[in-house]
Formats: sequence, C-alpha cells, structure tokens
Amino acid sequence: MTSLELMAAKLTLAGNAQRAATMTESERRRLALRAVQEHDVEGLWDLVSAYLVLYGRRGSKISPATLRKYKLTFRLYWAWADSAGVMLTRPTRDAGQAFLRHLEAQGKVKTSVAGSLASCRALYETLDWCGVCKEDPFRHARPAADGRPPLVKGKPYTLEEVERLLAVAGLEDAVVITLGADCGLRSAEIAGLRRRDVHLYSDPPTVLINGKGAKTREVVLSRRAEEALERWLASVAGLPHPLVLIANSTDRVQDIVRRLCTLSGVPWEKRKVHGLRRTAGTRAYTETKDLLDTRDFLGHSQASTTEVYIHYAKAQEKAVNRDW
Repeated sequence: MTSLELMAAKLTLAGNAQRAATMTESERRRLALRAVQEHDVEGLWDLVSAYLVLYGRRGSKISPATLRKYKLTFRLYWAWADSAGVMLTRPTRDAGQAFLRHLEAQGKVKTSVAGSLASCRALYETLDWCGVCKEDPFRHARPAADGRPPLVKGKPYTLEEVERLLAVAGLEDAVVITLGADCGLRSAEIAGLRRRDVHLYSDPPTVLINGKGAKTREVVLSRRAEEALERWLASVAGLPHPLVLIANSTDRVQDIVRRLCTLSGVPWEKRKVHGLRRTAGTRAYTETKDLLDTRDFLGHSQASTTEVYIHYAKAQEKAVNRDW
C-alpha cells in the first residue's frame, strides 16, 4: 500500500466511524441485524471497523496489517460458526473456547490464537454496541498454554548470515536489514518509518519510532544503518513520499527479507523480519549483559518479555564441555 493509499484508507476509516457514531443505537442495530441475516460480511465489518476506530486503543491510527488480521479472523469465525451450528447473535457459552481449540487443532501457535481472540472480542463488543448481542462467548476464553521452549519459537539470524544478506541487498533492502538487525525495529516499524522521524545529522543519528501499543521511542542508528539510510534517501530524494521506504507495508518488507534469503542461501526457517530483531536484541544483551537496557532498546513494556534474549545469548556460547 502506497502512502497515498494509506492516507485514503485512514480517511475512509475515520469517515466510516464518524457516520456510525452519529447513528442511533436502533439504526446500528438494524444495520447489524440485516448484515447477519443476509450474511453480509462487508456490511458487518464496516460496523466492527467503526467500533475499533471509535473505541480501540489506537483509534484511527490502527494499522492496515492489524485490520487485515482482524478481518481474516472475523471471516474464519463466521465460517466456523456456520459449520458448527452456532448463531452469531446467540452464541452458546462455550462457542468462543471451542473456536480457539479449532484454531489450535489446525496448528496455530499461542500468539496467533491470542490475536484471533482479540479480533473475536472486538466483534462481540461491536454487537453489544449495536444492541444486538450482550453475550460474549470469548469473555472467558483463553488459548492453551504453549509448552515449547522459547528457543524453539524463533531464532535470530547469526551475524554471519546478516552479512550474507547485506552482500546481495539493494539500497532499499539494506535499510530493511540494518534497521532490523542493528536497531531492533519490528517489521511494522520499518514499514511505517517516516522521513521526518529520521535524524541523520543529530549526534548520534537517531530514528523516532512509533511502536507497538502507540509507544514512542528513540533508537540510535548503527553506522551501517546510518549509511544505508543516507544512500537510500539520496536515491529517492526527488519522490514526494512521507515514508522512508517504497516497500511500506509489512508484507512487502517480509518479501524483501525472504527474497534476500533465497539469493544468499540463508535459511528462512520462518524467522521472517522478526528474526532480525532477535539478532539485535541478542547482540545487545550479549554486549551489555543488562536486561533492562535490552528491554529499553527493543521497546518492550515488561522485562519478562526480554528474558528470552538471555536464552538466545547463551545458545550462541560454546558448550562448557566442548573442548574437554
């Protein structure tokens, strides 16, 4: 999605929310019931997206990627409900938990199921807002515990693998790799980085990140991230573009890393762009041995989230008995 398309989408979202906000509850109820009766996915989704903009934590700043995930889950849940004989507006008490178990049986991991849970809760909050359904079958639903060790869930790229990716990278590609592997940015943060938030001439050079949970943090650029940004921005200086990258969506950023993995022979192994963030976090902890510094560097809310990087760092150390 280009910056102009993104702006148009946000205006559409805001306009849709404004229209829904000026309706009476009876008007929203009528629209919701008609959408359910006619199995009008788009019609009901308009109400859900309006609710998310009006009452969601991010408001109209909710990302297109989040909306796509919510809408996909919304479709999946409605299809499952039809097949299971569950009425959308009169769900059984256990319908929510049953749907989560259905997702888990399909191989969905805990984080993915938790995202689906958030989407389904938004649906039933919307139905409540419309005066259609007060019962939320997902209120007490919970994903199953994930017994996998942290190291199995995803691994960082090694420093040698990062060098191999950079060896085949173009100008824009190098920005993606260095912002991930050196600066610890998430894929959405890389895709959404604005030119006005890049401060190449400050000391040291930094980027201002609007991160997860609407939190803002300042990240110091590594020397090679600074150089990659300088080269890339010079090459697109004539383009009236508010965002740094042309590939300014998470899907396109993922495509860049996947393509570079193929070209360089670096295993993709489902590490995606987030594997680069793990590289940065692991290196930060290895060099500082400070969990709180690493937490702040990565923009985590809780130090407990950062603890996995201790495991990544230890996994890269030589086994104590290797030279015995």
